[in-house]
Amino acid sequence: MNIRVEIIMLNIGDTPEFEGPDSKGQVSNEDLEKELSRLTGELAFANETLRKEVKEREKTERENTELAKFPEENPNPVMRCSQDGTLLYANQSSRFLLNIWETAVGRRLPLNVSVIVGEVFHRATPQEMEIAAGNQVYSLLFQPVADSGYVYLYARDITARIEAKQSLIHLAHHDDLTGLPNRRLFQDRLESAISHAKLHGGLGAVHLIDLDHFKDINDSEGHATGDALLKVIADRLCGCLRESDTVARLGGDEFAVIQADVKDLSEIAGLANSILHQVSLPENIDGHSVYPTASIGLSVFPDDGDSTEQVLRGADTALYRAKAKGRATYSFFERQMHRAVKRRKAIERDLRSAIDAQEFVLHYQPKLDLSSGLSLAAEALIRWDRPGQGFLSPAEFIPVAEKSKLIVPIGSWTLAEALRQVRESGNDIKVAVNLSAVQFKEDNLVELVRGSLDASGVAPGNLELEITETVAMEDAENAETVFRRLVDLGVSLAIDDFGTGYSSLSYLKQFPVQRIKIDKTFVDDIGSSESADALVRAVVNLGHGFNMKVTAEGVETEEQLAILKDIGCDEIQGYFHSRHCPPMNFRAS
Repeated sequence: MNIRVEIIMLNIGDTPEFEGPDSKGQVSNEDLEKELSRLTGELAFANETLRKEVKEREKTERENTELAKFPEENPNPVMRCSQDGTLLYANQSSRFLLNIWETAVGRRLPLNVSVIVGEVFHRATPQEMEIAAGNQVYSLLFQPVADSGYVYLYARDITARIEAKQSLIHLAHHDDLTGLPNRRLFQDRLESAISHAKLHGGLGAVHLIDLDHFKDINDSEGHATGDALLKVIADRLCGCLRESDTVARLGGDEFAVIQADVKDLSEIAGLANSILHQVSLPENIDGHSVYPTASIGLSVFPDDGDSTEQVLRGADTALYRAKAKGRATYSFFERQMHRAVKRRKAIERDLRSAIDAQEFVLHYQPKLDLSSGLSLAAEALIRWDRPGQGFLSPAEFIPVAEKSKLIVPIGSWTLAEALRQVRESGNDIKVAVNLSAVQFKEDNLVELVRGSLDASGVAPGNLELEITETVAMEDAENAETVFRRLVDLGVSLAIDDFGTGYSSLSYLKQFPVQRIKIDKTFVDDIGSSESADALVRAVVNLGHGFNMKVTAEGVETEEQLAILKDIGCDEIQGYFHSRHCPPMNFRAS
């Protein structure tokens, strides 16, 4: 500490000369005391001033010492450099950056950093930049100290923040389960691929892929197995593609592929076949054997559309056709498909108002009991008298109703109306009503049947419910439970279209079913094919062995009737006996 204090000392032996009242200039004792008192006060003031200055300077030195220690104790890099980028000081935390930059105190910083240092110094304005250092990312804050002629650099490792940001971006554009691009990223890439194809005159294709019966796998094996299968399918799809192609999961069991820069349709079909083959390979997941298949809709761009909406709509239309063809196949979009889609949508629109508008009617196809020769039962068949177009084939509107789930209210109406007409007929006949797959899966099915019976007053024994073999076997255990609850109401059950699906005889034996119906496709060939005769005979014997009655559908000739009688079939229905007819034309006979 170097403090300079100027004090005027008074020698007591010297007598100051004062100009006082004495003409001889002599100082009185009183004046001397006053002067001493003044000087003593000044000295005390000087001492107090000195004490405060010393205390303030000690405080300043302590603060400077602490400030000098701050950069060293800072866990982040702190550096000081001259305006030309020469490094003057760096704390220990700067070591990693200095190693990356291959510099040290006394040497220049990297050129890109030095340039910013010069700009910051001359502008006297702080500036911030991000730099990559090895596998890490740092934020550098340049803080000028113009009066001292240098610039401070404060660095922060922001790698974790950058990774978190990138992770959020990835999550926003990728599927959580499979890691594949999601619908949003897929549409962005498809838009780019379409633009590229239009600009360069090339072709590309979208493969819209839907796993067949995936819901059944989820329901029977559990969602964990379903999720595991989706991951397997994602890996298999990736293995089919080139680096220039894109595969995405659009949601649920729906995937999509962008096949870019293709030469012709055969190349597109080749990839579709490869995908079908890879997807269909069996897989064992946690002890469960899974046999997946897929249906694919193909849309070629820019031929089938020059926007993402048009191309995806075309692929979706083609996918619908692939499923209609029996699934496990692919289908190209064709222009006439668009017209078919428009027609289906128009049908769906009109179906929504058809019940309230009372446009549905029921016809009945009588059944002939072969032992008595009497018609004591009939199958209710729904018909739609579409305004301005006449009767529309059930084969056209029933699939639309099932896909849109409008079949649920339509089926409820059919059941209630059939029972009402049975009551009003006054005949002791049994009416058979078909249950669709969608209806059968409704939780309130049993309550619906009970309520319809109660409302009509028809005895449960006069109602038979028909369920197709395929529906019954989709979830056999659940089907058995529902069957038993329905039988407990007093209604009878029939397995429709028997032989067209896959039946487990063990389940069939356990089902509380009173009747099986042989599908028309088997009846058509009897009399002309020994194998067909043998097959129908086997079904009849099987039914009787399970204490079930057997009905043959689609009987159209006398020869078919004779053979069915000979092998012991219980009941027939078909044009040979009677075509379907309105309720007023049908009477038990």
